[in-house]
Amino acid sequence: MQSVGRYAELRGIRIYYELDGAGSPLLLLHGGAGDSRQFDRQRSDFATCHRLILPDSRAQGRSCDGPGPLTYHEMAEDVVALLDLLGVARADVMGWSDGGNIGIDLAIYHPDRIAHLVTFGANFSPDGLEPDSFEWNRTATAASFGPEMKAGWTARNPEPDHYECAMDKILEMWRTEPTFGLDELASIRAPSLICAGEHDVVRREHTLALAAAIPGASSWIVPGASHGAMLERPDLVNPRVLAFLADEPLLNSGD
Repeated sequence: MQSVGRYAELRGIRIYYELDGAGSPLLLLHGGAGDSRQFDRQRSDFATCHRLILPDSRAQGRSCDGPGPLTYHEMAEDVVALLDLLGVARADVMGWSDGGNIGIDLAIYHPDRIAHLVTFGANFSPDGLEPDSFEWNRTATAASFGPEMKAGWTARNPEPDHYECAMDKILEMWRTEPTFGLDELASIRAPSLICAGEHDVVRREHTLALAAAIPGASSWIVPGASHGAMLERPDLVNPRVLAFLADEPLLNSGD
């Protein structure tokens, strides 16, 4: 199957998504304020054995926003609606940063829909970030993202005049979410691989605590990588993730 860009009317908004590859379904969820192009270094490898589903989350990329605040749970419910539209009963999930947080929400609230969960640079509370990143979030405004971010977002989004509002919603979400409790994390039953870069914006101890809270989860700290480990080291990330999704033993998990 070749990559196909489409729009779906879901839950009162217009969501952009792409399909690629063939095989068991794999949902790829991008990072905050980004879009599905963040998986360009995974697509060719993953599409050889998986049917890829790559949405742009609401208020981001090429998808519209809706009324009210932006939340991880709301975006997770968008994903469930998209899976329903596509007739996908169950999928593997790989999420980066905010996409990982959405994946955690899915695994908690829709456990029957998730076959495997892979996260990179996810957190379960706002204080999981390194102090400098936490402080940036606390005071940032839409202008803090810089002119290049604004130019790229407005060029692609169907609501270009909505940029400042969308960024304000994202920043408010980062300041107040996620708030997954240890009991919620302990309820996750999907086999899980919790990853972060060696120099991630998420504190290493927070990543390891996230993995420890999910029954049977494995952790992996990608050597030499930052928050963008999957962009920087696809040579390490791609085979590791594919092996995990194929239920092959993972060597040297953890830290």
